[in-house]
Amino acid sequence: MHRWDPPDPHRIPEWRSGMIEHLGSNEGRMSMRAAVGAGRFTIVPTVPDMTGPSAESVTTALLTACEAHRLNRADLYYATPDMTALALAAAQTPPIEPVSLDRLPSPAGLIVFGEPIGGYTEDVTAALAGVATRTPGPPLHITTPIVAASWSVWSPHEVDLTDGPGTAGPAVRWLYKGQGRLGGIPQDWNGVWITFYSPRGMFSGLAPETVLGTMHDGTVMTAGAVDRHASTRGPALQWDNEMLLREGAPFDAPEPDTTASWSHVLYTAWQLMSQDGTQQWAEQEQLHRPRAGQKRDARQGITGSSAVRIIRVHPGRRPAPQAAQDDAQASTGRREPQWSCRWPVRPYRRSTCLNPRAHGEGGCTHEDRIVPGHIKGPAGAPLRTGATVHLWDSQPDAAPQA
Repeated sequence: MHRWDPPDPHRIPEWRSGMIEHLGSNEGRMSMRAAVGAGRFTIVPTVPDMTGPSAESVTTALLTACEAHRLNRADLYYATPDMTALALAAAQTPPIEPVSLDRLPSPAGLIVFGEPIGGYTEDVTAALAGVATRTPGPPLHITTPIVAASWSVWSPHEVDLTDGPGTAGPAVRWLYKGQGRLGGIPQDWNGVWITFYSPRGMFSGLAPETVLGTMHDGTVMTAGAVDRHASTRGPALQWDNEMLLREGAPFDAPEPDTTASWSHVLYTAWQLMSQDGTQQWAEQEQLHRPRAGQKRDARQGITGSSAVRIIRVHPGRRPAPQAAQDDAQASTGRREPQWSCRWPVRPYRRSTCLNPRAHGEGGCTHEDRIVPGHIKGPAGAPLRTGATVHLWDSQPDAAPQA
């Protein structure tokens, strides 16, 4: 089965550019319309008194325009495989604090992960809904990994499709799908709009000659033909689904393989990136885009940073290189990785009071702090897991000092 192969971080600005171009193309709008028709949506912009094909076209146009605008403004990030695995380990329990916009590393962003942060398995018939008719035969299933996310601070009364005032105006009504039902989004709603992406080549886990179905014009669709078409025509990342996080809302335990579970990992990554001082988990390196690339971005109307911030686990907290390699070999590259070797004792959350003097009166505020898993025994003693010894308070496998 084809694995997720993350890009060289230098390529992420080009990926972003290709995604924006695709969203503005007829093919991009058709893909979005097919995704909405298949039920892979959460946010639904509608225009009153408009129904049928016209309404579907307006919904598709607004969704693609909003997504393109978010990418135009986005700062760029790359989370290394170890950083991704750390976020997954800590996200096994929901965040304790309510959603806070202060956790966002930037008002709008695009982050690509070195490993999938989740995925889902579906029947090919569902994947082809609205695109082709499934050919009778044995059941076929595909696993789609989620490998990237974009976000922006958003409110329905600010339909910001340009760098100026909103262009859609009050005629647009925003609906939200939850638990199988549609409901209106209040005008005073404020929070974060998140989009999740999967890599192109959704049928790459199947044999190339596998017949998937027949298109409306009678063309037989095979897995190999679909992925060859995607490799030459589509962007490296494709829109998969989206969701909203309301500011101040609590996090609940999510259902597996849902946008809610992926949002926990993303929010946990933001928490790890913002934690500093003695509790620092992450370090950043900034890769600057060549001047020619910056000029291309400016011509395309991109206002977000063209540099890429690489997010790594802090040197004092990194797992042993061999442990990371062992976990990587066990990973399918189509689902979130395990961390049985990387973190024998999982990091956990602690609700930390930011104003202890007011704690007794209830006037304090709290935030999550992610701390290393507790190890019983004397401070600095090695953590024993079978025959292998891991030192928790120093870099395993580190080169000896001269």
